[in-house]
Amino acid sequence: MSKGFLDEKDKKAMLEKELNAAIEGSQEKVASFRGNMQNPYPSPFLNLSDMQLPESTIDVFKWCKYYYTFDPLISGAINALATFPVSEVTLEDDENKSKEKSDSVKLYEKVLFKNLNLHKLLIEIGIDYFLYGNCFVMGELGGNSKGEKEWTNMIRLDPSKMIIDYNPATGSKTFRWTIPQKIRDIVTKKQPKAEYEKIPELMKQAVRKNKSIILNPDNVYHFSRATDSMGDNSVWGVPVVANVLKLLMYRNVLRQAQEAIAREHIVPMRIYYLDRTNTVNIQADWNKTAQDLADQIKKSVRDPNYKVVSPVPVNVINVGGEGRSLLLAPEIDQVQSEILAGMNMPKEFIFGGVSYSGSSISLRILENQFITYRLLLEDFMQNFIIRGMAKARGEWLSEEDDDALLSVKMSDLKMQDDVQQKQLIIQLNSANKCSNDYMWKAMGMDSDKMKEAIEKETMDALLLQTKAENEKIKMQIESMELQEQLQIKQMEMQFKLQAMQQKLAQQYGVNINPEEQQAPQSGGTGEQQATNQQAGESKQSQQPQEGQQNNGDVEKEVNRIALSLIKMPKEQQTQYLSKIPMEAKGMVEKRLAELEQTKQTKQSKDKIDMRPLPNQKPPRRES
Repeated sequence: MSKGFLDEKDKKAMLEKELNAAIEGSQEKVASFRGNMQNPYPSPFLNLSDMQLPESTIDVFKWCKYYYTFDPLISGAINALATFPVSEVTLEDDENKSKEKSDSVKLYEKVLFKNLNLHKLLIEIGIDYFLYGNCFVMGELGGNSKGEKEWTNMIRLDPSKMIIDYNPATGSKTFRWTIPQKIRDIVTKKQPKAEYEKIPELMKQAVRKNKSIILNPDNVYHFSRATDSMGDNSVWGVPVVANVLKLLMYRNVLRQAQEAIAREHIVPMRIYYLDRTNTVNIQADWNKTAQDLADQIKKSVRDPNYKVVSPVPVNVINVGGEGRSLLLAPEIDQVQSEILAGMNMPKEFIFGGVSYSGSSISLRILENQFITYRLLLEDFMQNFIIRGMAKARGEWLSEEDDDALLSVKMSDLKMQDDVQQKQLIIQLNSANKCSNDYMWKAMGMDSDKMKEAIEKETMDALLLQTKAENEKIKMQIESMELQEQLQIKQMEMQFKLQAMQQKLAQQYGVNINPEEQQAPQSGGTGEQQATNQQAGESKQSQQPQEGQQNNGDVEKEVNRIALSLIKMPKEQQTQYLSKIPMEAKGMVEKRLAELEQTKQTKQSKDKIDMRPLPNQKPPRRES
């Protein structure tokens, strides 16, 4: 056997060797392929958005501004976080407890609410604080009309133009401000001249030397969100948007995909084609027929009532239109929930539907966050604005003078409107288990204002009631006087009528005295008595019945007046008797004297009746 040929044994060994090598090579290729598929990125912790993350703090600020400007979810969340914690601000003078405001309170209120427009400033601070994680406020002290120092203006500085020199050994900070390009252009060109003259000389020198300006720490206040202590950026607060920046980029990818689906699959594409039949000429110009059909379709689009006539059958093919089933709304909604969770904000706080019973834990977390932020605002108002102004005016020299400063208070923060809790507080107040001040405070009302309002309403009600009672008494007095006048006039008419009747009786010889008519004359013989009785009967028959009735009315009126006068004091009796006509005055006085005598007799009898009876045994005394 020649050397160029192998025997069967060697050939079999060589084939096995090549097969093993091929198997090992294929396994390596599969492993390499699988490895490339599993790790397509530099690190398993990264994704596509990590390739374009901002590398500096200024780049982060730019992305934060972009999303705040164009993203409704971020702008709504930031505005809600900035505006909700800001409540009513009041100043209190601990030394002066009077209701009237002192001159110091009036001055500081003018500075806070007029010069600085405090509420608007606090909201703007909140926007920078939550959006960029940092807010730099620089104040300017000037003189008023009386030459006294006060805050004239406060502005927010651009965080991207600020440089913080931090000493970790002492914890001190130095703030440097990079002059904006707009001011640099004005200083360089010296145009416009009016704007150039307003720029301070310190800024002009910094522009010429191309340096930043070191700011006075007494005139700058730095708000910063809590962050970690690692690295040089520990003095900078982390923006809320930076925590969810990757999720925002991922949501943008989903929106791009949804936009592509909406463009391609929402509106279907219609394809019209002509269907041949046996009766149609095959050699006809089908291009011209299709063009004519297209013109007809254009006319029907412009006028929906236009009727299209085709010489051949026309069919339609719809391509697309299934975009509704391909939309990514659930995925986008899920990502938005993750974004709000990363911003530490309940979803209902933006979209509505927050209730105390359903979201108590989320509200408590958000309330704690707001309480911490409100403490920063109170520290800014108390230790920067109030104390800084008092220090410039010479009213504050050391920390011992803190008690003499005005106190800045913000009204309580209410995260929920719990109706059941308010009803329980009202019930406790009704049962005298909690004070009125606590109840008004729970309702969000000022107790002092409520006390003043209740006092005013009570006094007004008393005045109205007193006025009504006075008018009622006045009307009763006038009614009584009117009744007395009517009674007097009635008595005058009755006495005039009686006098006229007596005059007529005397003129015609008729006796109108009923006592003389009824009582027989004493003495005389029986014959005389009979004569007198006959004379009386004849006179009685001659007296008119009307006179008897009038005499009875006069006696009743005299008795009624006498009964009324006996209940009056002597001075009032004399005053009333002076108004009675002379014809009846004597009769009334006579009847009044009889009633007084009867009254005195009755009183003396009552005294006698109080004595023990003669046959009554005295009480037995015990030995």
